Amino acid sequence: MKKQIVALAIVALLVGVVVVPAQGQSRVKVQVPFEFAVADRSLPQGDYLITSVREKVLLQNSEGKTVAMALSNAVSGRSVGATGLAVFQCYEQRCFLSEVWNPTQVAGRQLMRSRREKEVAKRKVATYFALLAEHEK
Repeated sequence: MKKQIVALAIVALLVGVVVVPAQGQSRVKVQVPFEFAVADRSLPQGDYLITSVREKVLLQNSEGKTVAMALSNAVSGRSVGATGLAVFQCYEQRCFLSEVWNPTQVAGRQLMRSRREKEVAKRKVATYFALLAEHEK
């Protein structure tokens, strides 16, 4: 009986470890028609799957390879529609991923500014550019 209780407790613990991260995760698929940067990493135009898990935002390319990661904070106050939203701050020709909004989440994620973005922001005024996300297939 004691062995069964211990086994049941271990199974419950493992299920809890697997389920908890999935609850905090949200994904947005977006087609970016221009070059942009995330966390001092330049990325080409293309299709990206943006996943946020707690304070981390991960970008995967169309082949499923993780190409960038950035830290983020929760942000509120934006309407995102049915599919979600990716917001970029652009300074003339340089664009930086700024926010990610999932339609199933109350709050979005605001990425921390990279060193390069901070330098550019001192000299230029940003223009915000939002891309609607696509439905995941």
